[in-house]
Amino acid sequence: MFKLDYKGGTLSPDAEINIPDGLNRSVSGLLVAAPQGETLICHRGTFTAFRGRVPRQYAFEHFHDWLMEVDDDGRATDVIAVSSTNSPSIANDIAEFLFKVKRLKEQRKAELEEDAEDSDSAIDDEDESGAKWRAQEEFEGSKSYTPSQDTCEYQYLHGPLCNALHRRLDELVEGHPKLKVGKHRVDLALVDQASEKAKAIFEVKTSASMSAQLYTAFGQLAYYKHRFGNANTKLFLVLPASTASDFAAAEFFAQANIQVLFGEAGVFENSKGERLEEVLSSIL
Repeated sequence: MFKLDYKGGTLSPDAEINIPDGLNRSVSGLLVAAPQGETLICHRGTFTAFRGRVPRQYAFEHFHDWLMEVDDDGRATDVIAVSSTNSPSIANDIAEFLFKVKRLKEQRKAELEEDAEDSDSAIDDEDESGAKWRAQEEFEGSKSYTPSQDTCEYQYLHGPLCNALHRRLDELVEGHPKLKVGKHRVDLALVDQASEKAKAIFEVKTSASMSAQLYTAFGQLAYYKHRFGNANTKLFLVLPASTASDFAAAEFFAQANIQVLFGEAGVFENSKGERLEEVLSSIL
């Protein structure tokens, strides 16, 4: 059982990760044996909230960035990757999971409390406007956990890192009504409210080596700038802080005007030690 900002007394957990002794798909938690001897802490996406259980598809849409496909005793199964037992940031990883669960429950409660007519109107308004930026991306399927044997691709950190970045950007845009944080194919973006163009685009990856992840990030950022931004859109590759010492492609990305940030525990810095708010000072 886990709770954020626990002050003592009776524990009312924000979330639980119950792990059975053996295979038991009715229990929400599970451990996943991964290559290179890692053990991943995962969740099957079963949550209870206001007026009962949250539909699993709804939960998976909410945890889109956290999903991976694993072999569940011969069955391909989508799970939420929370952390690794070897993760140096395991406490922060679990905390980000809790933040995400709390937001899920709050959103679910708010939606169920809305009047049906108001809810239908909100959906119609969104469809008619053609808006593409969302607070969270739609679930389009998970990614299988197949890291290369000779590289460290801390894939389980993708969800926690995305969530921490999202929360930090939300904090930074407070007091800036012309900006919003959005998602549409990109991991995250700072979007101009008037033009709906991205002023900054962020792609989160978890490998510091020039593997498929970083080549993909390079292409994604270039295309997303063309598709959703303009000539002034800033591009950012975001990596776990634990990969900073192994990152050797700084010049490659710098030549393409892609800035690199390293994040952990809600703090994001570039190689010069400049924090996210400093790097974005020309936008905020």
